[in-house]
Amino acid sequence: EGGFVSQKVTFELDPIAGRMITPIYGELTSVFVPVQAMDAIRDPDAAYAGMTEVIREKLLSGNPLFGLEPEGQISKRCGVNPRSIGGVKKVSEAVRLGHNAAVNFLRQRKYVKASTVLASNTAMTPALISQTVLERLNGVLDPDDHINGRVDFAGQIPVKGIGIEADAVLTSNATFRETGGGTRTAGKAFDMSRTNANGGVGFIATGTLGVPAVFADLAGAEGVSLSDFYLAQKQDELTRKMRQFVDDNPEYGEEMALRWAHGLSVDSGKMPFVISEQRRAFGRSLVGATDTGGVQSDVMRSDMMLELSFNVPVPRTELGGIIITFCSIKPDETISSQPHPFLSDAWGADNFVAAELAIDPVPVTIRELDSDCAAAQESTVALYTGLNQLKATYVHYGLSRQLDRTTVENKTAVWQLEVPMSVTPDSILYPATLSQYPFADQAAEVCTYVVTSNVVMQTPMIIGPTPVEELAVIDDKDIFETEA
Repeated sequence: EGGFVSQKVTFELDPIAGRMITPIYGELTSVFVPVQAMDAIRDPDAAYAGMTEVIREKLLSGNPLFGLEPEGQISKRCGVNPRSIGGVKKVSEAVRLGHNAAVNFLRQRKYVKASTVLASNTAMTPALISQTVLERLNGVLDPDDHINGRVDFAGQIPVKGIGIEADAVLTSNATFRETGGGTRTAGKAFDMSRTNANGGVGFIATGTLGVPAVFADLAGAEGVSLSDFYLAQKQDELTRKMRQFVDDNPEYGEEMALRWAHGLSVDSGKMPFVISEQRRAFGRSLVGATDTGGVQSDVMRSDMMLELSFNVPVPRTELGGIIITFCSIKPDETISSQPHPFLSDAWGADNFVAAELAIDPVPVTIRELDSDCAAAQESTVALYTGLNQLKATYVHYGLSRQLDRTTVENKTAVWQLEVPMSVTPDSILYPATLSQYPFADQAAEVCTYVVTSNVVMQTPMIIGPTPVEELAVIDDKDIFETEA
């Protein structure tokens, strides 16, 4: 079965007193969740969870694949009207499983190691941050060391400058001097006799200070040939290709890479996919805050409304699935306190020849991301980027550092969310509470969503003939003139 789906969502935000100078965004993300994905999340530890052939056998057994359960917050928000059975309002558990599978897919698409929800989750989840600091700065948390032509040196390296005492008679309290030291240091008593199981090691003293001279003689190291660098280059290419698997398929990417290495394929039927993703800013038009003129005519408010729509085909699938559409209202996500990449650094000449050779990942510290960071965290590495990646794109807007951010006027004029300086399994989600107006009241429904959905599907489902209401004339007269 396959077809065409059309959805239109109208966002109507509650009026905001005063003038909002930062944009507010509406996001719409529609995900197609196959039946295999819902089966996989229901019992992820089961053998062959989500495999198409196993689900075929379950369907052929005659038992329902997804049972009924009491309606919950998810089904209510999805607009699924329940069926009353014994006075209990029941819906299919596929609604909950499809929602949770879509949430996990979107989270892992944002960050592979993101915290996921369980199949039993019955509550709405926080929205995802639209762009993490890694996406904005084109960085990574832990760069792989198998790329950029890494070659492992193998072989035993002899070390000179260490002598072992062989005299079976000598016993004494040894004193020693550490490398780089200037004075003799009293050491522990070393028993050099053969009767002591703990043998002693003596260092050959050189120079006027009498410090040990320990160094490696690389003449005995194993040689590195040109083929080792060719292999390193090939390893680099394969590693980048496998990383692309994970980025394109966040849930099963590592499994795909493992099977690809052995020439095996992955059942792609259990992978959700995004059919539409849109993001647009509200209009922010100013209107009067009162219905009539008079003494209140100068009071203004921001009137905000937005409409998003999409028309997409739904690909043909054997077992079907559920389309879950997520709508969210988001503030202006910003890294507002990022130091200026040029004007907060020393001004000097660039060495373009040296920059051509700088291919290793460059660590980015908190000092380079946050002007107001604590002194103890300045040298903490937050992520890694390529050379000069921070200088390639720099965006700053909002209140200047001269203004007082604690005043009521500035609080209501700017609604921003500070993007976390690093990515953790939970930092890709919005915080539980936002202090800014108008979303400080978490229990209030501050946005009205009007959703219109239409779908046209080609289906082999048999639809029987329409019944005909009883005709009284047939009882009185044989209008068909049939023979007795």
